[in-house]
Amino acid sequence: MSQPNMENPPESDMPLIITGQNRLTVNELIDWSHRSRDYTIVQCIGGTGRIAAKNHEFSIRKGTTLIMFPEVKYHYNNPSSKLRFDCLSFNGYIVPRFLRSLQIGELRAFKLDGMLGILLREITLALRSRHRDHIWHGSALLYMLLVRLTIDGERYSEVERNEARLRLAELVAFIKQNYQQDLSLSILAEQMKVTEQHLNRIFKKEFHMTPLEYLVRYRLLKAKEMLVQQKDITAHDIARAVGFNSASYFGSVFKKYEGISPIELRKQFQG
Repeated sequence: MSQPNMENPPESDMPLIITGQNRLTVNELIDWSHRSRDYTIVQCIGGTGRIAAKNHEFSIRKGTTLIMFPEVKYHYNNPSSKLRFDCLSFNGYIVPRFLRSLQIGELRAFKLDGMLGILLREITLALRSRHRDHIWHGSALLYMLLVRLTIDGERYSEVERNEARLRLAELVAFIKQNYQQDLSLSILAEQMKVTEQHLNRIFKKEFHMTPLEYLVRYRLLKAKEMLVQQKDITAHDIARAVGFNSASYFGSVFKKYEGISPIELRKQFQG
């Protein structure tokens, strides 16, 4: 990453200072972040994909802005070949404590619209200036941007949650269409293009159960419908029809959730 010209002490002696600005592809960003000691604001300017770090994962599209930390391992899932970023690196001795006070962790996503977008644009313009104080001007604007992110940037979390709801609705539709198949958590996570841990977390937050618990409950719902509506079909055939590997396992799961056996439930609906 290119470094601005500085005739001052190293950034480690400064409270907060911009250390570089560049435009990178996802492969260049991965390579750079593995060896960088700086914090970085990256804004997607093209392409799509997902990025994960520890317990956080976000989708990336044009306009998505992330704050990335040094010495944190980031994972990129299904990035398009055209995934590109504008990057602004910064450092300083107050930065770690400052970001913690703003509750900005190892990976945080924002939507830089409104005043946030204006501030970022002003920083870019300041760094292009030939004025001898352009680094300090840009760094002062960066301080303002970081503070404003915790206020205005909260709106992006709502955008991300709304997007998650839409994608989870698609996953639920997939489960309903394929509940008879041998579905696993890894298969469901692949449908969402997320990790299994992340899928469990967002699904449970939205539906108060894991994806596999939802699958079991939906299978039992279909089994109950068959028990009531198709009086001649056996419990063994119902178990296979709704995706259970064995009638005994179906019976034990059914009784665990319904409190009675499949046959006992059928009897309740017989005149």
